Amino acid sequence: MSTHLNPEDKEIEHLQKLIRNTPFQVDLIDRTMERYNTMKTRHYKRSNSRSKRVRNTFLGTSAALVVAFALVVSTGFISPTMAASLKQIPGIDSIFQLAGDLGLQTADEKGLVSKPNLSDTHDGLTLSVPEVMFDGTRVSIALERQTTDKRFLNTELPLLLDDLIFFINGKEINSSYAPANTTNSIDPYMIPGKNKNSTIIQFSDLRNQGGKSFPDKFDLSISMPVSGIKQPFKIEIPVEKNTKNNLTFTPSLKRKYQNIDYTLEKIELTPITTSITTRIKLPDNLKISSSLPFLSYEIYDDKGKQLNFISNNGWSATDGNVLINDSRFEPFTSPPKAITIKVYKNIFNKDDKSKFELDKDGNPKIEYFPDLEITYPINP
Repeated sequence: MSTHLNPEDKEIEHLQKLIRNTPFQVDLIDRTMERYNTMKTRHYKRSNSRSKRVRNTFLGTSAALVVAFALVVSTGFISPTMAASLKQIPGIDSIFQLAGDLGLQTADEKGLVSKPNLSDTHDGLTLSVPEVMFDGTRVSIALERQTTDKRFLNTELPLLLDDLIFFINGKEINSSYAPANTTNSIDPYMIPGKNKNSTIIQFSDLRNQGGKSFPDKFDLSISMPVSGIKQPFKIEIPVEKNTKNNLTFTPSLKRKYQNIDYTLEKIELTPITTSITTRIKLPDNLKISSSLPFLSYEIYDDKGKQLNFISNNGWSATDGNVLINDSRFEPFTSPPKAITIKVYKNIFNKDDKSKFELDKDGNPKIEYFPDLEITYPINP
């Protein structure tokens, strides 16, 4: 006996097949090569992204179903009636929910998101801020565009913006919160939102690298020039720390491997973000930029579950022998009894340093440094 599907059931079946058959790859080589190519500078910054001047990014994540779903909705593979029905599902229209970031999804689900719904309009283009999150370690701002003008629809939203200029309580962010008399700066970056008309701007302070902490409550002004529009878009957003009782630990645990002195200085746990601060010191006659392999970190809970990486920024003052690094990861789904931090580097091709050595499965080879591994008990 055959079962007849109504039109909406057929659309759901088509959507399921499309999601299952949508290829989704993470461009690990481009992501790591970006880090490798910046090693010759004094400023070491990394996110799970590619960069423009303000680090406009497109992020690959393991949330293939969410991305495929967003793609299907935004490209019109389902009817307007079906799309409207799907948007009635709680949270399905939230940019944070569809971003592929567990922390931002958690923030939305737990009501830890501000929804200012502020906007600015010029020449038929509207840029709006529907959602904001600040957990004390990172600021996340959902940005969305509305327009019918094809001039502004031919490219992804992050590439439409020429620059991002930030002010906190009326003062330019780097002049007030970056370390004085250095080139270390707060650099925003972007990750995809729920479709091509949305993105998420993220940045963190540099309090662990000589800068000032962001206040728990502040007014954030964003100026966003757009090509072809004379006036920049300006939106002023009230930002307030959305989380309480964040956990901070200062283990100051030290490890050594060959000429690398490694210290785990700080661990910060919020419902939205897991952060670690590390310090690496080389002998006085060596420089970080020329002598240290570009190190990366993995974090595991006591059951061996690995956290997904979010972003990273590092600083070696005067291109010296000390590197202070802040790395951010997604949150733990439940409080761990202990966390393990592993240090590794990627292996590059001996004949072509622009290429990775690959294993038998075609994945980039990495080398762990067991002597630098640290397991730290978490006692709230």
